[in-house]
Amino acid sequence: MKPLAALTCANVILAIVMTFSMQSFTLPLWPMVIAWAGFFHLGGSAHPPTALAAVLAHAVFGVFAGWLAALAILFNPTGLSGTVWVPLVVGAAVGVMSLASGWPRLAVLPVCVYGFAANWAYLDVPGRLDPAVLTALRADNVIVALPLALLIGGLFGWANAKLIAQLSAPAARPLR
Repeated sequence: MKPLAALTCANVILAIVMTFSMQSFTLPLWPMVIAWAGFFHLGGSAHPPTALAAVLAHAVFGVFAGWLAALAILFNPTGLSGTVWVPLVVGAAVGVMSLASGWPRLAVLPVCVYGFAANWAYLDVPGRLDPAVLTALRADNVIVALPLALLIGGLFGWANAKLIAQLSAPAARPLR
């Protein structure tokens, strides 16, 4: 199969599988898609194990930065209004992620930002940006739900890379 056809078939098949399977589970679908894309952003076609480890390190770091930012916003110790405090906290979190990109294990800042953005998308659902939820070990806590979703999404990326390679491999010649 030609490479573009293999890519298209693999993407369609796995997108259907992921979407269908997530109807039965409580994990968030879109962070899984973000990790899947991050897997390829980090070279998953050429080095799947390294890309999976990297996407998890980067995106989970972004989720962690977002979780800490959410806690700082909720427990505002300064007395500043939310219109001032929230941008300062988000700016500080982005600054920490930017500084961390100087470390080779977190050098791909966009993938950290993917995790940070996934954190806020997840917390945008009513009831999740709540101190009781964010400070408890429960399935709907972003710091619990998203790392697992990112792992599964990264594994879908790896499966995608393997399926593309299989579909685009030249057909074996029959033995004579």
